[in-house]
Amino acid sequence: MIDLARISPPNRRSNYLLVVRLDNARHIASAYGTAALITAMAHVRGVVASHLDPVVCRETADEIVVLAHAAMLEADFVRTEIEALCARLSGTPVEHEGSRILLSVSIGHSDPAPGGLESDTGAALKGALNEALNEAGTRLQCVAAPALSLDAVPAPEAARYRADMARAARLLDQVARGEMFFAWRPIHDPRRPDRLLQHEALLRYADAQGEQFDCTAAYQALERVGLAHLLDRALVLRVLDELEADPRARLSIAISPQSLSFDLGGQDAAWTDFLARIERHPDLAERLVIEFHESAATRFWPGTLTFLNTLRALGIGIGLVGFGSGHASVRQLAVLRPSQIKLDSAFLRTAFLSERNRARVGQLAAQARTLCDSVVFVGADTPAQIRLAVEEGAQWVAGQRLGRVCTRRTWNARDRSPAHHAGMSRAEPSPALADGLRPVRSPVF
Repeated sequence: MIDLARISPPNRRSNYLLVVRLDNARHIASAYGTAALITAMAHVRGVVASHLDPVVCRETADEIVVLAHAAMLEADFVRTEIEALCARLSGTPVEHEGSRILLSVSIGHSDPAPGGLESDTGAALKGALNEALNEAGTRLQCVAAPALSLDAVPAPEAARYRADMARAARLLDQVARGEMFFAWRPIHDPRRPDRLLQHEALLRYADAQGEQFDCTAAYQALERVGLAHLLDRALVLRVLDELEADPRARLSIAISPQSLSFDLGGQDAAWTDFLARIERHPDLAERLVIEFHESAATRFWPGTLTFLNTLRALGIGIGLVGFGSGHASVRQLAVLRPSQIKLDSAFLRTAFLSERNRARVGQLAAQARTLCDSVVFVGADTPAQIRLAVEEGAQWVAGQRLGRVCTRRTWNARDRSPAHHAGMSRAEPSPALADGLRPVRSPVF
Protein backbone atom coordinates (compact mmCIF):
# COMPACT_ATOMS: atom_id res chain seq x y z
CA MET A 1 0.00 0.00 0.00
CA ILE A 2 1.27 3.48 -0.88
CA ASP A 3 2.07 5.65 2.12
CA LEU A 4 0.27 8.83 1.06
CA ALA A 5 1.79 10.79 3.95
CA ARG A 6 5.22 10.45 2.34
CA ILE A 7 4.23 11.59 -1.12
CA SER A 8 1.88 14.43 -0.19
CA PRO A 9 2.27 17.02 2.59
CA PRO A 10 -0.49 17.03 5.25
CA ASN A 11 -2.08 20.22 3.95
CA ARG A 12 -2.59 18.57 0.53
CA ARG A 13 -4.46 15.57 1.92
CA SER A 14 -8.20 15.25 2.28
CA ASN A 15 -10.72 13.04 3.98
CA TYR A 16 -13.28 11.06 1.99
CA LEU A 17 -16.23 9.28 3.47
CA LEU A 18 -16.75 5.95 1.70
CA VAL A 19 -19.84 3.76 1.83
CA VAL A 20 -18.74 0.22 0.90
CA ARG A 21 -21.76 -1.93 0.02
CA LEU A 22 -21.92 -5.68 -0.58
CA ASP A 23 -24.49 -5.80 -3.38
CA ASN A 24 -25.04 -9.55 -3.32
CA ALA A 25 -25.33 -9.80 0.49
CA ARG A 26 -28.89 -11.15 0.32
CA HIS A 27 -27.92 -13.62 -2.38
CA ILE A 28 -25.09 -14.93 -0.22
CA ALA A 29 -27.26 -15.20 2.90
CA SER A 30 -30.05 -16.98 0.99
CA ALA A 31 -27.79 -19.38 -0.89
CA TYR A 32 -25.05 -20.07 1.66
CA GLY A 33 -26.41 -18.97 5.05
CA THR A 34 -25.87 -16.13 7.48
CA ALA A 35 -22.44 -17.41 8.49
CA ALA A 36 -21.27 -17.02 4.87
CA LEU A 37 -22.45 -13.41 4.84
CA ILE A 38 -20.54 -12.72 8.07
CA THR A 39 -17.42 -14.24 6.48
CA ALA A 40 -17.91 -12.13 3.35
CA MET A 41 -18.27 -8.90 5.31
CA ALA A 42 -15.20 -9.74 7.37
CA HIS A 43 -13.30 -10.14 4.09
CA VAL A 44 -14.59 -6.77 2.87
CA ARG A 45 -13.57 -5.12 6.12
CA GLY A 46 -10.09 -6.66 6.00
CA VAL A 47 -9.41 -5.66 2.39
CA VAL A 48 -10.67 -2.11 2.95
CA ALA A 49 -8.46 -1.80 6.03
CA SER A 50 -5.36 -3.04 4.23
CA HIS A 51 -6.00 -0.89 1.17
CA LEU A 52 -6.93 2.40 2.82
CA ASP A 53 -6.05 2.24 6.55
CA PRO A 54 -9.37 3.98 7.28
CA VAL A 55 -11.38 4.89 10.35
CA VAL A 56 -14.56 2.77 10.54
CA CYS A 57 -17.54 5.00 11.28
CA ARG A 58 -20.40 2.50 10.99
CA GLU A 59 -21.05 -1.07 9.98
CA THR A 60 -24.26 -2.92 9.11
CA ALA A 61 -25.03 -6.36 7.74
CA ASP A 62 -24.14 -5.33 4.18
CA GLU A 63 -22.39 -1.91 4.43
CA ILE A 64 -19.31 -0.38 5.96
CA VAL A 65 -18.95 3.39 6.29
CA VAL A 66 -15.33 4.48 6.60
CA LEU A 67 -13.36 7.72 6.71
CA ALA A 68 -10.32 7.43 4.44
CA HIS A 69 -7.43 9.72 3.54
CA ALA A 70 -6.39 10.43 -0.03
CA ALA A 71 -3.83 12.73 -1.57
CA MET A 72 -5.17 15.63 -3.60
CA LEU A 73 -3.20 14.71 -6.71
CA GLU A 74 -5.69 14.89 -9.56
CA ALA A 75 -9.42 14.73 -10.08
CA ASP A 76 -9.48 11.07 -11.12
CA PHE A 77 -7.32 9.79 -8.27
CA VAL A 78 -10.15 8.83 -5.92
CA ARG A 79 -12.19 7.15 -8.69
CA THR A 80 -9.15 5.17 -9.81
CA GLU A 81 -8.54 4.03 -6.24
CA ILE A 82 -12.18 3.00 -5.88
CA GLU A 83 -12.03 0.95 -9.08
CA ALA A 84 -8.86 -0.78 -7.88
CA LEU A 85 -10.42 -1.53 -4.50
CA CYS A 86 -13.62 -2.92 -6.07
CA ALA A 87 -11.56 -5.09 -8.42
CA ARG A 88 -9.57 -6.46 -5.49
CA LEU A 89 -12.72 -7.16 -3.47
CA SER A 90 -14.68 -8.74 -6.32
CA GLY A 91 -11.91 -10.55 -8.15
CA THR A 92 -10.85 -12.87 -5.33
CA PRO A 93 -13.43 -15.44 -4.13
CA VAL A 94 -14.15 -15.79 -0.40
CA GLU A 95 -13.76 -19.33 0.94
CA HIS A 96 -16.58 -20.62 3.14
CA GLU A 97 -17.19 -24.27 4.06
CA GLY A 98 -15.80 -25.54 0.77
CA SER A 99 -17.57 -22.94 -1.38
CA ARG A 100 -15.88 -20.12 -3.23
CA ILE A 101 -18.02 -16.98 -3.31
CA LEU A 102 -17.46 -13.95 -5.52
CA LEU A 103 -18.46 -10.61 -4.02
CA SER A 104 -20.27 -7.84 -5.88
CA VAL A 105 -19.13 -4.61 -4.24
CA SER A 106 -20.04 -0.97 -4.83
CA ILE A 107 -18.50 2.12 -3.23
CA GLY A 108 -19.92 5.62 -2.90
CA HIS A 109 -17.57 8.47 -2.00
CA SER A 110 -18.06 11.97 -0.67
CA ASP A 111 -16.43 15.12 -1.95
CA PRO A 112 -13.08 15.90 -0.30
CA ALA A 113 -13.18 17.65 3.04
CA PRO A 114 -9.83 19.42 3.54
CA GLY A 115 -8.60 19.92 7.07
CA GLY A 116 -9.65 16.64 8.63
CA LEU A 117 -13.07 15.67 9.87
CA GLU A 118 -11.57 13.76 12.78
CA SER A 119 -10.35 17.05 14.29
CA ASP A 120 -13.86 18.48 14.50
CA THR A 121 -16.03 18.01 17.55
CA GLY A 122 -19.67 18.07 18.54
CA ALA A 123 -22.20 19.57 16.15
CA ALA A 124 -19.56 20.52 13.57
CA LEU A 125 -18.38 16.93 13.31
CA LYS A 126 -21.90 15.53 13.12
CA GLY A 127 -22.94 18.01 10.44
CA ALA A 128 -19.85 17.40 8.33
CA LEU A 129 -20.24 13.63 8.55
CA ASN A 130 -23.92 13.78 7.62
CA GLU A 131 -23.19 15.95 4.61
CA ALA A 132 -20.40 13.63 3.48
CA LEU A 133 -22.64 10.60 4.04
CA ASN A 134 -25.37 12.11 1.87
CA GLU A 135 -22.87 12.79 -0.93
CA ALA A 136 -21.53 9.23 -0.77
CA GLY A 137 -25.04 7.78 -0.70
CA THR A 138 -26.08 9.81 -3.73
CA ARG A 139 -23.10 8.54 -5.72
CA LEU A 140 -23.80 4.99 -4.59
CA GLN A 141 -27.29 5.20 -6.09
CA CYS A 142 -25.71 5.80 -9.52
CA VAL A 143 -23.81 2.52 -9.45
CA ALA A 144 -24.99 0.01 -12.06
CA ALA A 145 -25.41 -2.87 -9.61
CA PRO A 146 -27.49 -5.76 -11.02
CA ALA A 147 -30.98 -5.73 -9.52
CA LEU A 148 -31.12 -9.38 -8.48
CA SER A 149 -33.31 -9.78 -5.40
CA LEU A 150 -33.13 -12.95 -3.33
CA ASP A 151 -35.09 -11.89 -0.27
CA ALA A 152 -36.85 -15.22 0.01
CA VAL A 153 -35.80 -17.64 -2.70
CA PRO A 154 -36.99 -21.19 -3.21
CA ALA A 155 -34.37 -23.88 -2.75
CA PRO A 156 -33.94 -24.53 -6.52
CA GLU A 157 -33.11 -20.86 -7.11
CA ALA A 158 -30.53 -20.90 -4.32
CA ALA A 159 -29.04 -24.09 -5.74
CA ARG A 160 -28.74 -22.50 -9.17
CA TYR A 161 -27.04 -19.45 -7.66
CA ARG A 162 -24.48 -21.71 -5.94
CA ALA A 163 -23.86 -23.59 -9.19
CA ASP A 164 -23.48 -20.34 -11.15
CA MET A 165 -21.12 -18.96 -8.51
CA ALA A 166 -18.90 -22.05 -8.62
CA ARG A 167 -18.74 -21.95 -12.41
CA ALA A 168 -18.08 -18.20 -12.48
CA ALA A 169 -15.25 -18.51 -9.95
CA ARG A 170 -13.64 -21.30 -12.00
CA LEU A 171 -13.82 -19.17 -15.15
CA LEU A 172 -12.06 -16.22 -13.50
CA ASP A 173 -9.44 -18.61 -12.12
CA GLN A 174 -8.79 -20.03 -15.58
CA VAL A 175 -8.42 -16.56 -17.05
CA ALA A 176 -6.05 -15.53 -14.24
CA ARG A 177 -3.92 -18.64 -14.83
CA GLY A 178 -3.67 -17.88 -18.54
CA GLU A 179 -5.61 -20.99 -19.60
CA MET A 180 -8.01 -19.02 -21.81
CA PHE A 181 -7.15 -17.69 -25.24
CA PHE A 182 -8.78 -15.84 -28.10
CA ALA A 183 -10.00 -17.53 -31.25
CA TRP A 184 -10.92 -15.25 -34.13
CA ARG A 185 -14.00 -15.35 -36.34
CA PRO A 186 -13.56 -13.52 -39.66
CA ILE A 187 -16.32 -11.40 -41.20
CA HIS A 188 -16.23 -11.83 -45.01
CA ASP A 189 -17.70 -10.19 -48.09
CA PRO A 190 -19.86 -13.01 -49.58
CA ARG A 191 -19.19 -11.79 -53.13
CA ARG A 192 -15.44 -11.65 -52.66
CA PRO A 193 -14.30 -13.90 -49.80
CA ASP A 194 -10.81 -12.38 -49.92
CA ARG A 195 -12.26 -9.12 -48.53
CA LEU A 196 -12.72 -8.97 -44.77
CA LEU A 197 -14.32 -6.44 -42.51
CA GLN A 198 -12.81 -7.51 -39.17
CA HIS A 199 -12.19 -10.41 -36.80
CA GLU A 200 -14.35 -11.10 -33.77
CA ALA A 201 -12.62 -12.19 -30.54
CA LEU A 202 -14.07 -15.35 -28.98
CA LEU A 203 -12.85 -16.72 -25.64
CA ARG A 204 -11.75 -20.38 -25.73
CA TYR A 205 -9.99 -23.01 -23.64
CA ALA A 206 -8.44 -26.37 -24.53
CA ASP A 207 -8.59 -29.75 -22.78
CA ALA A 208 -5.66 -32.11 -22.24
CA GLN A 209 -6.08 -33.47 -25.79
CA GLY A 210 -5.96 -29.98 -27.29
CA GLU A 211 -9.64 -29.85 -28.25
CA GLN A 212 -11.03 -26.31 -28.05
CA PHE A 213 -14.22 -25.33 -26.27
CA ASP A 214 -16.05 -22.04 -25.99
CA CYS A 215 -16.81 -20.40 -22.65
CA THR A 216 -20.41 -19.40 -23.30
CA ALA A 217 -21.99 -21.40 -20.48
CA ALA A 218 -19.44 -20.26 -17.91
CA TYR A 219 -19.74 -16.65 -19.09
CA GLN A 220 -23.52 -16.80 -18.78
CA ALA A 221 -23.10 -18.02 -15.19
CA LEU A 222 -20.80 -15.06 -14.49
CA GLU A 223 -23.41 -12.76 -16.02
CA ARG A 224 -26.21 -14.25 -13.91
CA VAL A 225 -24.31 -13.52 -10.69
CA GLY A 226 -23.88 -9.94 -11.90
CA LEU A 227 -20.10 -9.88 -12.37
CA ALA A 228 -19.60 -10.12 -16.13
CA HIS A 229 -17.93 -6.71 -16.09
CA LEU A 230 -14.93 -8.16 -14.23
CA LEU A 231 -14.10 -10.35 -17.23
CA ASP A 232 -15.30 -7.93 -19.91
CA ARG A 233 -12.92 -5.17 -18.88
CA ALA A 234 -9.97 -7.56 -18.74
CA LEU A 235 -10.75 -9.02 -22.17
CA VAL A 236 -11.18 -5.64 -23.84
CA LEU A 237 -7.73 -4.68 -22.56
CA ARG A 238 -6.37 -7.88 -24.12
CA VAL A 239 -7.96 -6.92 -27.43
CA LEU A 240 -6.18 -3.57 -27.18
CA ASP A 241 -2.94 -5.53 -26.74
CA GLU A 242 -3.72 -7.37 -29.99
CA LEU A 243 -4.41 -4.10 -31.80
CA GLU A 244 -1.16 -2.60 -30.55
CA ALA A 245 0.80 -5.67 -31.61
CA ASP A 246 -0.77 -5.70 -35.09
CA PRO A 247 -1.35 -2.19 -36.48
CA ARG A 248 -3.20 -3.65 -39.49
CA ALA A 249 -5.82 -5.55 -37.50
CA ARG A 250 -9.45 -4.50 -37.05
CA LEU A 251 -11.07 -6.38 -34.15
CA SER A 252 -14.38 -6.65 -32.34
CA ILE A 253 -15.40 -8.14 -29.00
CA ALA A 254 -18.82 -8.65 -27.46
CA ILE A 255 -19.42 -7.64 -23.84
CA SER A 256 -22.40 -7.95 -21.52
CA PRO A 257 -25.06 -5.21 -21.37
CA GLN A 258 -24.20 -5.13 -17.65
CA SER A 259 -20.80 -3.68 -18.56
CA LEU A 260 -22.10 -0.71 -20.57
CA SER A 261 -21.45 1.85 -17.85
CA PHE A 262 -18.69 3.88 -16.27
CA ASP A 263 -20.52 3.48 -12.95
CA LEU A 264 -19.47 -0.08 -12.13
CA GLY A 265 -18.38 -0.32 -8.52
CA GLY A 266 -18.48 3.45 -8.07
CA GLN A 267 -19.63 6.58 -9.88
CA ASP A 268 -17.28 7.14 -12.85
CA ALA A 269 -15.07 4.43 -11.34
CA ALA A 270 -14.87 1.90 -14.18
CA TRP A 271 -12.97 1.41 -17.44
CA THR A 272 -10.28 3.87 -16.27
CA ASP A 273 -7.41 1.71 -17.60
CA PHE A 274 -9.20 1.29 -20.92
CA LEU A 275 -9.83 5.03 -21.34
CA ALA A 276 -6.24 5.82 -20.42
CA ARG A 277 -5.00 3.39 -23.09
CA ILE A 278 -7.25 4.92 -25.75
CA GLU A 279 -6.14 8.44 -24.80
CA ARG A 280 -2.49 7.40 -25.15
CA HIS A 281 -3.11 5.51 -28.41
CA PRO A 282 -6.13 7.05 -30.17
CA ASP A 283 -5.30 5.13 -33.34
CA LEU A 284 -6.55 1.95 -31.60
CA ALA A 285 -10.08 3.31 -31.31
CA GLU A 286 -10.82 3.39 -35.04
CA ARG A 287 -9.88 -0.31 -35.35
CA LEU A 288 -11.97 -1.49 -32.37
CA VAL A 289 -15.65 -2.42 -32.26
CA ILE A 290 -17.35 -3.02 -28.91
CA GLU A 291 -20.43 -5.23 -29.35
CA PHE A 292 -23.37 -6.08 -27.11
CA HIS A 293 -26.65 -7.95 -27.43
CA GLU A 294 -29.80 -6.16 -28.56
CA SER A 295 -31.38 -6.98 -25.17
CA ALA A 296 -29.46 -3.96 -23.85
CA ALA A 297 -32.09 -1.75 -25.47
CA THR A 298 -34.96 -3.19 -23.43
CA ARG A 299 -33.65 -1.74 -20.15
CA PHE A 300 -30.79 0.69 -19.96
CA TRP A 301 -28.36 0.34 -17.13
CA PRO A 302 -27.57 3.65 -15.44
CA GLY A 303 -25.18 5.56 -17.65
CA THR A 304 -25.57 3.27 -20.70
CA LEU A 305 -26.04 6.09 -23.18
CA THR A 306 -23.25 8.12 -21.60
CA PHE A 307 -20.97 5.11 -21.98
CA LEU A 308 -21.88 4.50 -25.63
CA ASN A 309 -21.70 8.16 -26.57
CA THR A 310 -18.25 8.42 -24.99
CA LEU A 311 -16.98 5.42 -26.95
CA ARG A 312 -18.47 6.84 -30.13
CA ALA A 313 -16.80 10.21 -29.51
CA LEU A 314 -13.46 8.43 -29.08
CA GLY A 315 -13.90 6.80 -32.50
CA ILE A 316 -14.75 3.29 -31.28
CA GLY A 317 -17.33 1.35 -33.27
CA ILE A 318 -20.57 0.28 -31.56
CA GLY A 319 -21.86 -3.14 -32.61
CA LEU A 320 -25.23 -4.76 -31.95
CA VAL A 321 -25.47 -8.57 -31.99
CA GLY A 322 -28.48 -10.88 -32.00
CA PHE A 323 -30.62 -8.46 -34.00
CA GLY A 324 -34.15 -9.74 -34.52
CA SER A 325 -34.26 -12.03 -31.50
CA GLY A 326 -37.33 -10.17 -30.27
CA HIS A 327 -35.97 -8.36 -27.24
CA ALA A 328 -36.21 -4.78 -28.46
CA SER A 329 -38.09 -2.62 -30.94
CA VAL A 330 -36.45 -0.70 -33.77
CA ARG A 331 -37.30 2.53 -31.94
CA GLN A 332 -35.46 1.34 -28.82
CA LEU A 333 -32.46 0.23 -30.86
CA ALA A 334 -32.30 3.55 -32.71
CA VAL A 335 -31.49 5.26 -29.40
CA LEU A 336 -28.30 3.20 -29.17
CA ARG A 337 -27.11 4.37 -32.62
CA PRO A 338 -25.04 1.30 -33.54
CA SER A 339 -22.44 1.53 -36.29
CA GLN A 340 -22.73 -2.19 -37.04
CA ILE A 341 -25.46 -4.81 -36.66
CA LYS A 342 -25.25 -8.62 -36.70
CA LEU A 343 -28.44 -10.50 -37.47
CA ASP A 344 -29.24 -13.38 -35.14
CA SER A 345 -27.81 -16.57 -36.68
CA ALA A 346 -31.08 -18.47 -36.17
CA PHE A 347 -32.73 -16.65 -39.09
CA LEU A 348 -30.30 -17.80 -41.77
CA ARG A 349 -30.14 -21.31 -40.34
CA THR A 350 -33.93 -21.72 -40.43
CA ALA A 351 -34.60 -19.69 -43.57
CA PHE A 352 -35.38 -22.71 -45.76
CA LEU A 353 -37.85 -24.32 -43.39
CA SER A 354 -40.72 -22.19 -44.70
CA GLU A 355 -41.55 -19.27 -46.98
CA ARG A 356 -42.33 -17.20 -43.93
CA ASN A 357 -38.88 -17.85 -42.50
CA ARG A 358 -37.30 -16.99 -45.83
CA ALA A 359 -39.16 -13.68 -46.04
CA ARG A 360 -38.23 -12.83 -42.47
CA VAL A 361 -34.53 -12.63 -43.37
CA GLY A 362 -35.12 -9.86 -45.90
CA GLN A 363 -37.41 -7.98 -43.53
CA LEU A 364 -34.82 -8.04 -40.75
CA ALA A 365 -32.04 -6.94 -43.09
CA ALA A 366 -34.15 -4.00 -44.26
CA GLN A 367 -34.88 -2.99 -40.66
CA ALA A 368 -31.21 -3.24 -39.75
CA ARG A 369 -30.24 -0.95 -42.64
CA THR A 370 -32.51 1.75 -41.25
CA LEU A 371 -30.29 1.78 -38.15
CA CYS A 372 -26.81 1.58 -39.67
CA ASP A 373 -24.91 0.99 -42.91
CA SER A 374 -22.93 -2.11 -41.91
CA VAL A 375 -25.06 -5.26 -41.52
CA VAL A 376 -23.54 -8.71 -40.94
CA PHE A 377 -25.46 -11.92 -41.71
CA VAL A 378 -24.38 -14.47 -39.09
CA GLY A 379 -24.82 -18.22 -39.60
CA ALA A 380 -23.87 -18.43 -43.30
CA ASP A 381 -22.53 -21.98 -43.08
CA THR A 382 -23.68 -23.47 -46.42
CA PRO A 383 -23.61 -22.33 -50.07
CA ALA A 384 -27.40 -21.99 -50.01
CA GLN A 385 -27.28 -19.73 -46.97
CA ILE A 386 -24.57 -17.61 -48.55
CA ARG A 387 -26.61 -17.30 -51.77
CA LEU A 388 -29.59 -16.20 -49.71
CA ALA A 389 -27.50 -13.57 -47.93
CA VAL A 390 -26.27 -12.26 -51.29
CA GLU A 391 -29.82 -12.12 -52.65
CA GLU A 392 -30.77 -9.99 -49.67
CA GLY A 393 -27.92 -7.58 -50.34
CA ALA A 394 -25.59 -8.72 -47.59
CA GLN A 395 -22.33 -6.79 -47.44
CA TRP A 396 -20.80 -9.09 -44.87
CA VAL A 397 -21.34 -12.62 -43.58
CA ALA A 398 -19.94 -14.79 -40.83
CA GLY A 399 -19.98 -18.56 -41.02
CA GLN A 400 -17.99 -21.74 -41.28
CA ARG A 401 -18.17 -21.91 -45.08
CA LEU A 402 -16.04 -18.82 -45.74
CA GLY A 403 -13.90 -18.62 -42.64
CA ARG A 404 -13.58 -20.93 -39.66
CA VAL A 405 -12.90 -19.72 -36.16
CA CYS A 406 -9.15 -19.97 -35.70
CA THR A 407 -6.48 -18.93 -33.20
CA ARG A 408 -4.60 -17.19 -36.05
CA ARG A 409 -6.09 -14.21 -37.84
CA THR A 410 -6.06 -14.50 -41.62
CA TRP A 411 -6.91 -11.69 -44.02
CA ASN A 412 -7.42 -13.13 -47.48
CA ALA A 413 -8.03 -16.29 -49.48
CA ARG A 414 -4.32 -16.92 -49.95
CA ASP A 415 -3.83 -16.94 -46.19
CA ARG A 416 -6.37 -19.75 -45.78
CA SER A 417 -4.13 -22.29 -47.50
CA PRO A 418 -2.44 -24.57 -44.90
CA ALA A 419 1.07 -23.90 -46.19
CA HIS A 420 0.73 -20.15 -46.03
CA HIS A 421 -1.16 -20.21 -42.74
CA ALA A 422 1.51 -22.29 -41.01
CA GLY A 423 4.12 -19.69 -41.77
CA MET A 424 2.12 -16.64 -40.73
CA SER A 425 3.31 -14.54 -37.84
CA ARG A 426 1.09 -11.51 -38.41
CA ALA A 427 -2.11 -10.76 -40.31
CA GLU A 428 -1.94 -9.36 -43.81
CA PRO A 429 -3.64 -6.01 -44.46
CA SER A 430 -7.34 -6.28 -45.19
CA PRO A 431 -8.25 -5.70 -48.85
CA ALA A 432 -11.58 -4.41 -47.51
CA LEU A 433 -9.83 -1.59 -45.74
CA ALA A 434 -7.54 -0.97 -48.69
CA ASP A 435 -10.22 -0.59 -51.35
CA GLY A 436 -12.65 1.51 -49.34
CA LEU A 437 -15.34 -1.21 -49.11
CA ARG A 438 -16.43 -0.75 -52.73
CA PRO A 439 -19.24 -3.20 -53.67
CA VAL A 440 -18.45 -6.08 -56.00
CA ARG A 441 -21.37 -7.57 -57.93
CA SER A 442 -20.21 -11.04 -58.99
CA PRO A 443 -21.11 -13.56 -56.27
CA VAL A 444 -18.85 -16.57 -55.95
CA PHE A 445 -21.53 -18.91 -54.61
